[in-house]
Amino acid sequence: MSKVYLNAPLLHSTIVFITIILVIVWYLTAFAESGIKKALLEANTHFTYKSKPIHPGLVEEFNTWLSDNCNPITISVDVAAADDTNEYSDSDIESTPNGYVSNQKESGEYFRYKWLGRLNNGLHVLEVAEGGGGSGEFKSLFFIKFDEGVGITPEGKQYDRLLMTIVRGVTLGDRDSGEISVSPDKVILGKSQYRDKPVILKFEGRYE
Repeated sequence: MSKVYLNAPLLHSTIVFITIILVIVWYLTAFAESGIKKALLEANTHFTYKSKPIHPGLVEEFNTWLSDNCNPITISVDVAAADDTNEYSDSDIESTPNGYVSNQKESGEYFRYKWLGRLNNGLHVLEVAEGGGGSGEFKSLFFIKFDEGVGITPEGKQYDRLLMTIVRGVTLGDRDSGEISVSPDKVILGKSQYRDKPVILKFEGRYE
């Protein structure tokens, strides 16, 4: 029977090389996971991405035409993909002292939102408003959640997504004067020119 002799130095070098490759793969995977998980935690804690307000243009994607009485057509957007793009440039954002984040357009139209907090079930509550340059300001409430996602680039590589999804929208009306109160398990719409008495919105299930 013939004997097979292993080249000890070559075997050792191969093992070291494979170990290094495995460590690099593990490190890159762990870094990517920690990156998106960190972004998710920040979004759920502050409604920001990379310490910046979520672009109002992304929130506006959930909006529907005033002439349409329908559910949102666009229901999810990738916050991470929109970062540092021309379409959602930081230079378009204006934050006001009363907490609104606004996207003013050259036409005089605007869309803005105010983060009112987060419910126990994981939903974020946004008061949103839009105007066309006239006296009207049409208000709504958006109920938002964040999730991790995965996509594939044109080159076939996997990348992480930070998905912002609208779960529910509630129309308030033109210049609704009612106070909005957010509690851990409900949202109360105060009396206004559209409501004779407060309206309580409750949600079942969890969204995180």
